[in-house]
Amino acid sequence: MTANARLAVVAALAMSFVALGKPKPSADLPQLGTLIAPLPESPAKDVADRACLSCHSGDVLRQQRLTEKQWTANVTKMIGWGAEVPEGRREELVRYLAKNFGPGNVGFRPVAVRPIRANR
Repeated sequence: MTANARLAVVAALAMSFVALGKPKPSADLPQLGTLIAPLPESPAKDVADRACLSCHSGDVLRQQRLTEKQWTANVTKMIGWGAEVPEGRREELVRYLAKNFGPGNVGFRPVAVRPIRANR
């Protein structure tokens, strides 16, 4: 597909969205900015709060459902990207994540929100 053809497809899609009008979000949805539930209490929660929640919401952790081995690899990767995990508490963090957000975690329910209007 040529660049002009791709541009034409994008333009057609954009125009179809304009023609349909803006969708009306359900009024019973919470507004954007709704607070997400805190992480489960544990001695390792403070490490998870500092290391994980500085970049991610708790829902990112809740939806993972990783094994301990997978959490180990994920924590190693995140430390490589700048997550601050004290070396002496790394295994404690992995155990906490595997216990609370492992394969048996069925408690994750994404929070759907309605957008806010910037210009009221």
